[in-house]
Amino acid sequence: MWRASIFMALILTLMSCQTQPGETALKGPLPLPEDSGEGVKVVISDYPVQPSVDEIEGLPDQYLSRLSLRQKIGQRFITWIPGTVISDEAERLISEGYIGGIILYNYNIADPLQLKTLTAELQDYARRNEPAMDLWIGIDQEGGRVRRIQFKNITSFSAPHFWAKYEDPRYIEAAAYILNREILDLGCNLNFAPVLDLYGNGDNTIIGDRSLGSDCRIVGQLGTSYLKGAREAGIIPVAKHFPGHGLTRVDSHYELPVVEVDEEYLINNDLVPFQMAVESGVDMIMTAHVLYREIDPVYPATLSRAILTGLLRERMGFEGVIISDQISMGALTNNFSIREIIKNCLLAGVDLILCENSYDTIELIEIAEDLYERGEITEEEIDQGVRRIVKLKIKYGLIN
Repeated sequence: MWRASIFMALILTLMSCQTQPGETALKGPLPLPEDSGEGVKVVISDYPVQPSVDEIEGLPDQYLSRLSLRQKIGQRFITWIPGTVISDEAERLISEGYIGGIILYNYNIADPLQLKTLTAELQDYARRNEPAMDLWIGIDQEGGRVRRIQFKNITSFSAPHFWAKYEDPRYIEAAAYILNREILDLGCNLNFAPVLDLYGNGDNTIIGDRSLGSDCRIVGQLGTSYLKGAREAGIIPVAKHFPGHGLTRVDSHYELPVVEVDEEYLINNDLVPFQMAVESGVDMIMTAHVLYREIDPVYPATLSRAILTGLLRERMGFEGVIISDQISMGALTNNFSIREIIKNCLLAGVDLILCENSYDTIELIEIAEDLYERGEITEEEIDQGVRRIVKLKIKYGLIN
């Protein structure tokens, strides 16, 4: 009953926050009112129950010491499963692969009860492992044309580009809260949103209406409002696609986009929303399969140590989890072998490798094991990513 009251209070607050003629709404992040007037907070969420920083300190290394090399490598993969029920293949990936998480596609989704049952059973099965560790269960639920869940009883949002027309951070925060609160109820804990790419080439851009706009500071401000709303709902938002997909006219699902701009241009434009997200405490950032030739003439961002470690971590100060876009996309597979892809993801700084059904994830884990055995990657390089993954799982209550 109290959640219904909160929802109504939130809607009433939004209705009362219309911009008056002559006013400009977007002048900085505007905090939601503390109370609705009836003593009830406008947005309250007890998801997730997060330990304090002091409680987290030291726990990741304790868990690392309990994991075998194979388990540590498995945690660095988030992957597909077949079908709408937990299958032998899903059980194999969880028990034999000790995978870090699962991404849901349309073929995994039939109806709300089925999806809630599937996600609950997946988590129950993961808790049988030793040591037990919950799964990331992620989904692309941006709004507009990119939304895996389209049930009748789920709120239907337009594309984020149209959210931005209100120039109101409170609208973005409220929309993000509602959208993410609904997928939380279905068993998800990770949403591959928001898109922080700029709307860079008008109707020619691949990103199009998935973007919040073309002004880097407005996109950054609205993006951080989205992050706040998603976190209040208990979902881990994933900012994407670093360092920016907005200038590309080539679809990285099929070909490798090449962008001819230098680092200074990126810092003053496409990187601004990501820097604002980093400063707001974003926990996870997804990479772009885009070649920025003036920064790294050989490797696209997903495989580039210069971009992920040098730029995102060292220069921009990001300490969270870096997740790749899915690695079976043509931008990578048409130019690199799968062994090169796995190796360079791990060396560049990717913590979590996203896999689609073009590959058997167990075989990818075995490739990483072979890279270790041949001395091409070290155990410390494996541990660095696992430590960040475990820390974030502890933060969001995925490790008891």
